Amino acid sequence: LKPFWLQRQRHTVAWLVVHSHNFLSQASMASPQEGCTQPAPLTVQEESQRCAKENFHRICAELVVETGAAAQAALGEVAVKAVQHMKSNRPVPKYFAGTPLSLEVVKAIDEAALPCEEGDAELDEEMVGTQVAQLFGDFFHLCAALKARPGEPVTAEDANFDTERFDRLLDVAPAEALDSSLEVLGVLVDAILSQGCDELVASPAKLRGVLLMFGHRSLQDPTNFEILKKLLQLASRLHAVPSARDTLVRWYSIVPLEVLENHLVQANQLVTLSLIEAQFACECSNTTSVEVGMEIAKYENCAWHVRDALRFMDILFQANRQRQARNLDWRTIRKAQRLQRQGEKLEDESLKFLPFAQFHNDAINECEGILKHDLKEILDMQHAGKPFPNPEEELRKDFGIIECAFVLTAVSKVRMLSIELLLMQREEVRAAMVMQATLSGARTSPFLVLKVRRNAIMEDTLQQLALYDAQAYKKPLKVVFDGEEALDEGGVKKEFFQLLVEELFKEDVGMFERIEESRNIWFNKNSVEANRQFELFGTLLGLAIYNEVILDVKFPPALYKRLMLGDDAQLGLSDLMQFKYSLSQGLIALLEHEDEANFEEMFGPLSFAVDYECFGGPRAQAELIEDGANVTVTHANRDEYVQRYCDWIFKKSVERQFAAFQTGFNQCIRNTLFRQLFQHDELELVICGSMELDFETLEETTKYQDGFTKTSDPVRWFWEVVHALDEQEKRSLLRFCTGCDRAPVGGLGQLPFIISRAGQDSEMLPSVHTCFNHLLLPDYGSKEKLEQRLRLAIQHSTGFGLM
Repeated sequence: LKPFWLQRQRHTVAWLVVHSHNFLSQASMASPQEGCTQPAPLTVQEESQRCAKENFHRICAELVVETGAAAQAALGEVAVKAVQHMKSNRPVPKYFAGTPLSLEVVKAIDEAALPCEEGDAELDEEMVGTQVAQLFGDFFHLCAALKARPGEPVTAEDANFDTERFDRLLDVAPAEALDSSLEVLGVLVDAILSQGCDELVASPAKLRGVLLMFGHRSLQDPTNFEILKKLLQLASRLHAVPSARDTLVRWYSIVPLEVLENHLVQANQLVTLSLIEAQFACECSNTTSVEVGMEIAKYENCAWHVRDALRFMDILFQANRQRQARNLDWRTIRKAQRLQRQGEKLEDESLKFLPFAQFHNDAINECEGILKHDLKEILDMQHAGKPFPNPEEELRKDFGIIECAFVLTAVSKVRMLSIELLLMQREEVRAAMVMQATLSGARTSPFLVLKVRRNAIMEDTLQQLALYDAQAYKKPLKVVFDGEEALDEGGVKKEFFQLLVEELFKEDVGMFERIEESRNIWFNKNSVEANRQFELFGTLLGLAIYNEVILDVKFPPALYKRLMLGDDAQLGLSDLMQFKYSLSQGLIALLEHEDEANFEEMFGPLSFAVDYECFGGPRAQAELIEDGANVTVTHANRDEYVQRYCDWIFKKSVERQFAAFQTGFNQCIRNTLFRQLFQHDELELVICGSMELDFETLEETTKYQDGFTKTSDPVRWFWEVVHALDEQEKRSLLRFCTGCDRAPVGGLGQLPFIISRAGQDSEMLPSVHTCFNHLLLPDYGSKEKLEQRLRLAIQHSTGFGLM
């Protein structure tokens, strides 16, 4: 049969060469499913010719889409190329209908979306409805219509998509037409899913059709979520292919922000309603148990559908990240400054980005059972030695929350991290107790216990941490100050961290330098301290995260970016602006200088070397490239000079210090989900807490004990005094009550705060259990006395004792 079929195919191709012009001139409105099925029986030759014609039309459609051909006259050349393709036995493209092409239909869709000029007749809604049905019912039309620049091809950088005309077309279309077009869109998506996505990922011109599919207005209606689920399944498959994912990210990073926002809203809404429906169907009364998460995940493949939606949202999230990066780029900032001086404003749609809080999903964040379920699934995979995320999609039971952690608020991320660390700490405690029971005479503490002297806190900490391996850092920390009787229920270790940070930051220690203009701390490139001290500081940050202690450290954002991303961190002039502004302005002036002729006169003599102070003595020199002192900076190589200068500041000049610091930090967070959960710009919030102090929110959430209520006179006076304090006084009060002058992640509303009545009116000062954020307030007889005693207590708040 094979030689017979090849002979028939050669005959058919020859026949197509003769008749191809006639095929292309025939307009057909056949739908995709009308392709190869004919009711009347055909001869073998007729069947061969019919299939050859359909293949010919599919190849023509692909050629038009890939080349961007927009004129009817170009179809003759397309036909010749199509025949050549058939002769070479190349695979026939999928997705296209196999019916005769008509660029007139594409033209009609484009014209229906044009704005009406004054005096024009109103658009015929029925005609527009027809164009909408043709747009969404034929993959060729989705790829070829509504181009911003007709005749130009689609690229991986630009979808060539006229979003304004697309919106205008859907605005005019009647509701019935939108509903019917959505049905045919569902059929088209089913066909693509069944045939596979290989051609979509290989061709930006075809991938463009998916961008238009998500713009269908009716997808926002919950009654149409079954079709949206199919489309999200398609997006999930594309997300798995880096080239396709990156192309969609780039496209979404330049479309009008409203497009990105609308597509995000419909995906986020599907996640919310799917989870609420599953909770209601499963009759979940206790939403905090892991069993609830398991039931929700199994309900009508809920976990699968949520995972698909989150992956599409990840594409939008990465696009939003790119928009934010462009907005914060030094070139954008300078351009905006120049326009502002001229009384103008920078208007660029691609520079706008969404607040990242819009990616959070309330249904996920408010159901602890879902968080616990995903955490359990991920930890089980890790214990079984399986990769994360599991490439075997059908075996996954999780919702994909940790894979797409942007849906979580900072509070939820900290809660998940706390649960993971609690499980790890329990395992350490259990292992310690088992060892103590099985090994006679062996005494192993279930805690990481540090006994330190206040006047030698750094030396004692270094010596004692050296006795432990990294696994011991996961035990709960207990601190004992030599000569003090306090039991560490949290408050002692808070002060321990505070004192140790202050010691490490002292100028006479020489580990760090203070950058006055940004009030940041940075590694001292001249430091002679041993690597162990810098490693200690990294360990200190990790231990603080484990033990949920907020630290008073002021590093620039570049440090957190490098700490989380490692060598992948791209640090440059935009980062330097947030760190050393004056230096960055000088480098920007060098880059913006236009006159090449007087460049060296303006900035020279300048070489690829940096002079810097060294211990207050003679200035030292560091070369940015090999023999850099003898390489002159010119107008042509200035970009390289600036980048190497930034690289020297952030990396090479402090490589030894940072490497030791990173080693200490990684020892603590290794084998945890920390890097999966947090973005680099969230790390500062987790370590340092929030600088925003909302005492009104704290007042609303405070609880009262031992006879006090919110209407008690001392309580009312206390809050009146607090709200009248200045910013620094409020920080001192917060430090007195909690051991830290910053708010936890989520703000002061997340701080459990208690005020108790501490006896009758007396001369006693207010006191606190900082371990529990518990203020003991005597029942003072006047507001003036309360304020005087409170201020005095705050001023003498160092040290611990048993009460």
